[in-house]
This record gives sequence, C-alpha cells and structure tokens, in this order.
Amino acid sequence: MPTPCTAEHCAVILLNHRNAPDTVACLRALAAMSPQPGMIIVVDNNSSDDSVERIMREWSAFTSPLLVRQEKGCIPVAPAGVRHILLSRSVNDGFSAGNNAGIRLALQDKGCKAVWLLNNDTAPEPEALNALCLRMSKETPPGIVGSTLVYAHNRGIVQTLAGGKLNNLLGTTSSFGGGMGIGEALRQWPKNLVEQQLDDIIGASMFIRRTVLEQTGYLDEAFFLYGEETEFCIRVRKAGFNFAWAPDSIVYHKEGGSTGAESAAEGRKFSRPAWVDYLGLRNRVYMMRKHYPWALPLVLLSYLGVMLNRVRRGQADRIPLVCRAAWDGLRGRMGKPDHLFPALRD
Repeated sequence: MPTPCTAEHCAVILLNHRNAPDTVACLRALAAMSPQPGMIIVVDNNSSDDSVERIMREWSAFTSPLLVRQEKGCIPVAPAGVRHILLSRSVNDGFSAGNNAGIRLALQDKGCKAVWLLNNDTAPEPEALNALCLRMSKETPPGIVGSTLVYAHNRGIVQTLAGGKLNNLLGTTSSFGGGMGIGEALRQWPKNLVEQQLDDIIGASMFIRRTVLEQTGYLDEAFFLYGEETEFCIRVRKAGFNFAWAPDSIVYHKEGGSTGAESAAEGRKFSRPAWVDYLGLRNRVYMMRKHYPWALPLVLLSYLGVMLNRVRRGQADRIPLVCRAAWDGLRGRMGKPDHLFPALRD
C-alpha cells in the first residue's frame, strides 16, 4: 500500500506573465482550500509591468510570501520552512521553463511528494486539491492526475474531463466531455471509461507525482508555449506510468488569460493571435518528429486542411505562416520565436 499523498506534501505552482489580477484571484481561491497545500510557488516570467510588486502586495494581505529573485543561469534556493514563495525570474523563456523553475524549487523539499501545475487563470474549488490527493493515493498510484475543468465564463459547461486522447497519426488531441453540461458529461463519461482512454492531461491542472519528474525529467523547454504538456504526457506514458482523473477536483478556467487566445466555445468568436497560431502548428510538427516520425507525412498533409480552414476564417494571409511553422518544426527551430514576432521580446 503506497504512502498516502496529502495536501501538506504538495506544492502548487502558478506561472505569471503580466497577469497579476488573475494570479491574485487564483491565490485567494487557494487560500480558501481545506486542507491547505504544503507550499505555493508563484513564478513570474519577467513581467514588464508591475506584476511582482502587485502580487507581493496583495498576497501579503492574507499570508506571508517570500520574494526570491532568479537571475539567468542561476538556480534559486528555497529557505527551509517557507511555504509561500514568489520567484521573480529575469527572463521569459516560456511556459515550460517557468514551470520547471518552480518544480526545481519545490523538489528541494524532500517532503514534497507531488506538484500541482495550475494555470493562473483558474479558480479551483476548495476541495479540488484534496480530491487530487485522494486519487493519487489509490493502491496503484497514477503518475499524473487531472481535474474536471469547467469554463469560468459558463460554470455549467465542461472544458474537459482531465484531458483527452492523443491521435498519434496527426498529433491532435481530443477532449473528453468538452462543451457538454457537467451532469451530462459525468453521465456519459464515467471515471473508468475516461481513465481507460486518457493519455493527454491538460496542463491547466496537472497533478504530478514526484517519482514521475525524477524518472522522466521535466517539461521540454524547446516548446516555449503550447503542446509541452502533451509531449510530457507521451514521455510519462512511455516510462510506464498511468494517468487518472479526479472528478471531484473542480477547476474553473478562463482559458487564454495570458496569451489572448480563445476558443470558439459556446458561440464565442474565434480569436487567436498569429504568434499563438504559429506556435501551436510548429510545436505539433516538432512533437511528432520527436516521438512519431513515421507519421510526419500525414501530419504535413493535414496542414493543407489547416490552410483551407484559415481561408474559411478570412485569414488567407496566414498561409505563409502555416508553411513557416511546419518548416521550423521539421528542422527543429524551436524556443521563443521573437525573430518572427518582435512583441515577444523581453
């Protein structure tokens, strides 16, 4: 029987980039949890606004955070006994790098058994972490547990039940229960059915056992943003770990809070900046090249459909961008694409 995983043995990691209001709101939701997580680490990826000052000021109103600054190339040290840390980084090198910095800080505590990667534009229910811990503590503990993600703009509609299934021919992923009412989704997707098929957990709420990180490594920093959690799940699955879903871990998700990217859920107008479009397409090709190179001809062929879709949306001017994304993914030109999008420069 494995040692139970409890909230006090877990670290929550929130990544912030110029979005202090959402981060503070998420911290308030975490403060309402019972039991409380053992550690909360906010990682600021070199925000150019007053994020660090605002988070410290507003977080200090209901707890006692410690500000730790990380210069490029340095590994910060977490002082013993400190439960709340704001890690201010001097560079923005992406979602993976920021979360990895938080993970390294959390795992310095030998008592930390799991980390909860949680998007800063989420609001978890008070029992969300406890539900994750209970599912992690079963007889055969899973490597990663996902939550029930619900749209914040419509709290009756599911974004996904933990995640979905990866199509290893095209590199696309499904979404279990996406767009359905909560009650209907839970009826049509019982836990056993979800867990039998689950192989891609959404990074907005990803509860990872320490052993997984020690054996498979951290998030791949080449991705910069988008697709890194899917690639991580592929490696974790290949290492022999299974995935699970905690239905009672309810997390409300604003979606796209830091990037400006939105889906077309519930009739909302599709909106995706060009750099977000590029990253999603480039990173998918790179992921398939890395793990399923035999499927690359099919992936590239599917990008003809992507181009047609852009024309349908009135975005014919993005066809060269689709081609460039595919080419960069094929040749492994990864990382922050600030050579194409100057707005991404620090």
